[in-house]
Amino acid sequence: MNRKLGLRAAAAAVTLGVALAACGGPDGASAVGGTTTITVGTSGQLSNVDVHIGMSQGAFVRAGLTVTAQTLTAGSTAIPLLLQGTMQFATVDLATAITATQRGVGVTAVAPNNVGVPGPVGYAGVVAGSGSGITGVGDLEGRSVQVNQLNGTAAVLVKATMKKAGFDPGKVRFVEIPPTQALAALQAGRVDAAVLSEPNVTAALAAGMKYIANPEKDTIPNLPAFVFLASKAYVAKNPAVVKAFTTAVLAANKQANADVALARKTAEQSTQVPAATLAKVTFPKFGEQPLTAGHIKAYEDLLLEFGGLPGSVPSPDSVLTDVSKLGG
Repeated sequence: MNRKLGLRAAAAAVTLGVALAACGGPDGASAVGGTTTITVGTSGQLSNVDVHIGMSQGAFVRAGLTVTAQTLTAGSTAIPLLLQGTMQFATVDLATAITATQRGVGVTAVAPNNVGVPGPVGYAGVVAGSGSGITGVGDLEGRSVQVNQLNGTAAVLVKATMKKAGFDPGKVRFVEIPPTQALAALQAGRVDAAVLSEPNVTAALAAGMKYIANPEKDTIPNLPAFVFLASKAYVAKNPAVVKAFTTAVLAANKQANADVALARKTAEQSTQVPAATLAKVTFPKFGEQPLTAGHIKAYEDLLLEFGGLPGSVPSPDSVLTDVSKLGG
């Protein structure tokens, strides 16, 4: 699952989720020997290391949980699995959580996964072709930029970054190319720049391309970009498990941020990225604070301003569960 899940994919996931919600689903978690066994859906990318650190370093065990991590091959599969009860928690783009709420699907955000990197170089990057002559975001005016979806999250972040810097994003020609083909398109000169995430950023730099900007720095710094979802039915039936899971995730996220060597070692097992590449990549930043309605509103406002959220906007409070208020 690519980190920048497009809003179209989010909509497809939500549409399927609406159909499944009408059918209901079993509660798939089980309690064994005083611990609760749960399944957590993660990407196959570097953003999964928090869950795997929580598993290997004992955060989940201390919370009374036994976790099985299941790799999601596409973000569109997460919501149906949650509603069916075959998975208890899953990571999705925050835009997916917002779209799900907008369409009345019975899921809710309970904890942060990764957040926007506030530094000049991030997990994601706007990267220019070696022969493009682009040296800064202002040079993107009048040029072509690859994104995974027109008006999706990546395009929104580029537009917001340019506006913040005093340039006109309306002069950019965005080209929709799947993330798996983005680097090749950049190398072939089909686009002047591309929005990449690791490990593709590192691969692009190794090929002589230029890192122009971190699109999260001035747009969503420290705001949740990906979150953990659960079904509302599961939260209602298992508030103590949800609280325990959130506590463990926040602890694992903090450890992942503090110990990059541990994150790299973990990623050697949890991803297919070669060790030599892992030594060079910029890792995601993981959320260390509980989700708030303020986080959701800031993200919604950004999507609204730059055309990434069509239709009525759900109340920020309706997108998440305030885990601190759960009983159990």
